[in-house]
Amino acid sequence: MEEIFFNDATDYGFFGEKVNPELTHRINQNEVEKIGGSGHYLLKGDSLNQYQLIHKDVGEKLLLTSGIRIVVKQMHLFLSKTRQSNGNLSKASRSLAPPGYSFHGIGDFDVGKIGLGEANFTIDFSNTEEFQRLITLGYVDIRYTDTNRYGVRYEPWHIKII
Repeated sequence: MEEIFFNDATDYGFFGEKVNPELTHRINQNEVEKIGGSGHYLLKGDSLNQYQLIHKDVGEKLLLTSGIRIVVKQMHLFLSKTRQSNGNLSKASRSLAPPGYSFHGIGDFDVGKIGLGEANFTIDFSNTEEFQRLITLGYVDIRYTDTNRYGVRYEPWHIKII
């Protein structure tokens, strides 16, 4: 775990910035709020306010699909993705930021459409009415565009906060 966290992710093709340099970083419970019906949490302040505004303006079919993540949670997700990729860190980092590099650790979050399931994490989400409303209303500032230089796939569902 320490090797994955402390080694330079550019060694395996991830070129994003490390936004959380502490392996043991924690988030206090009083700094987050659980979003009903999602099982996920958002940081109080900018993230929570942005999500509430988006949900109000886009509609009831929009849901939070992923919120705040501590480094340990990101490590768990990344190791799982690495296992699915037969141990290939480069392939894993194309669809999930390595631990410490995820902007979910500092406020970004993912949204989707109720009923779309796993397709919320594919380009299919960009074909939904909800995504079109996000674009029309100016809520989307996509961190991982289809031409990004970070080595990450296009993520139209990822809402950039910072």
